[in-house]
Amino acid sequence: MIGLQSLLIVLSVMRGVWMAEVVSSRTAPDRLGCLDGVIRQEQPINRVNTTLRLQQLRVAMSAVKLVRGAPLKAYIITSDDEHQTEMVSPSDKRRQYVTGFTGSAGTAVVTQNMAALWVDGRYHLQADQQLDCQWIVMKSGQDQVPSISEWLKSVLSSGDRIGADPKLVSADQWLEWRSDLAESGIKLDAVQANLVDAIWNEDNGRPKPNPRPAFIHDIAYAGQTWQEKVGVVRNELKELGLDGIVVTALDEIAWLLNLRGADVPYSPLVKSYAYVSLQQVVLFVEPLKLKVAPIREHLESDRCPREQPDDLCVEIRRYENVFNDLPRLTAKANSVLLPSRYAYSGGVSFAIYETIPADKRRTSPSPLILLKATKNAIEVEGMKNAHMKDAVALCDFLSLLQEQVHEGKVQWDELKVVHTLDEYRQQQDLNRGPSFSTIAAFGPNGAVIHYRPSLETNRIIDNSSFLIIDSGGQYLDGTTDVTRTFHFGLATQRQKEIYTRVLMGAIDLAALVFSDSIADSHVNIIAHQNLYQVELDYHHETGHGIGSFLNVHESIQRLTKWKCC
Repeated sequence: MIGLQSLLIVLSVMRGVWMAEVVSSRTAPDRLGCLDGVIRQEQPINRVNTTLRLQQLRVAMSAVKLVRGAPLKAYIITSDDEHQTEMVSPSDKRRQYVTGFTGSAGTAVVTQNMAALWVDGRYHLQADQQLDCQWIVMKSGQDQVPSISEWLKSVLSSGDRIGADPKLVSADQWLEWRSDLAESGIKLDAVQANLVDAIWNEDNGRPKPNPRPAFIHDIAYAGQTWQEKVGVVRNELKELGLDGIVVTALDEIAWLLNLRGADVPYSPLVKSYAYVSLQQVVLFVEPLKLKVAPIREHLESDRCPREQPDDLCVEIRRYENVFNDLPRLTAKANSVLLPSRYAYSGGVSFAIYETIPADKRRTSPSPLILLKATKNAIEVEGMKNAHMKDAVALCDFLSLLQEQVHEGKVQWDELKVVHTLDEYRQQQDLNRGPSFSTIAAFGPNGAVIHYRPSLETNRIIDNSSFLIIDSGGQYLDGTTDVTRTFHFGLATQRQKEIYTRVLMGAIDLAALVFSDSIADSHVNIIAHQNLYQVELDYHHETGHGIGSFLNVHESIQRLTKWKCC
């Protein structure tokens, strides 16, 4: 979802309220619509009042029985689910509920008298608009913005206790926070009862999990059987001298077992865990997800335990049993791989990390990342076909849009663009919906990276400014992601120059020849160089890998100017 939106970001900061993007980092109440802690009468129309939620959360932080010990001086809320998935299900959007911020990434920290949210460059503007005046916006990547650990050490004291849900924090991040905080005598505790779950339920609007079952990803699109894939993974384990691997990334499990589902919006994933050893394959999943008989047959599950040593089958266990069963499954193993964070792959949670004895733990990026990213011939052909179908839908739609905007007889707005484009894609063969929430941003809304139009922010589209459309589709044979920028009138010379500089960067990067020893993040500067020449920039990634009927953001590729791996 990267492209010429960079142009919009640079241009929009030159107008009125959008100057907010170029002022110094806001780590104090002096924010949009807030002045010295006093709320101005004029508030952004998409701002959320979180007063009651913060009050309830702070009460929970002091509930000794709930937190199993002394009251918490701070509580950390990540954007993650139990699998460190980038886009989580509506019922897992705990950070969004507490903060009111709808972006896909960000970490909130609530103390007894303060609240702060850390966001990267994609969401600096959006967070400032959506968070009410009780929140500090920590704009990561800008000068003098403290890390979470640095800020906590500055506002808490030695002996204080901090809590977080260990299932919703990656092991890498947890160990880093714990080590940093311990330097100041502050303890990070794993609080098993999630405090957001204690205040957010169906009575106050929490959505129910999607009940739809899993389904088989046909070999005609997958190109390899799951048995072949397990064999390749086992060869990787042998080469690494490992006895097994705990797989928690949902796209890796979906790829490995040729399963797809509907547990996560826009990505066809099934909530599950897997353990793969040299002797067995175990899948932890809700039984209702596999209620379709062909799935058990597909996985050979009714033949477990195996009749013959060389037979492959997948043993099914209940999703919630993973924490109790992993220690027993790995009892005879000498070394078990617990994947670490890499690019878009979050690695195992701290809760999973703790289930394996320290002397057996081995950590490194999952070998499934590269196996999944290396598309086979069937997947390559499928991706081409998916993009052809997607191009037909997009071109047909854009022809209609351009014609009607020029005529001026039919009124178009951002929400109409979203709904209509989604309908055009649905008409294509093998389409299974959008690959992410379609972005249609007109004028200054284009400065909000990953902007999502709403009734409050919806703008009429005409020929006076830029329109950015960032959209994609899920097809049984591939996943797409396309970003395009349009102007249906006469662009200014300044607009043309910035558009051209962004385009030059994209061309330079596409034409670059480099050694395979060079990391993708090291070549990203090529895309920025023409903007740097005139002291401009954009604060988001330039490109990314993409799945095959899987996640729209897929490791291993991640073109970013920030250290990611």
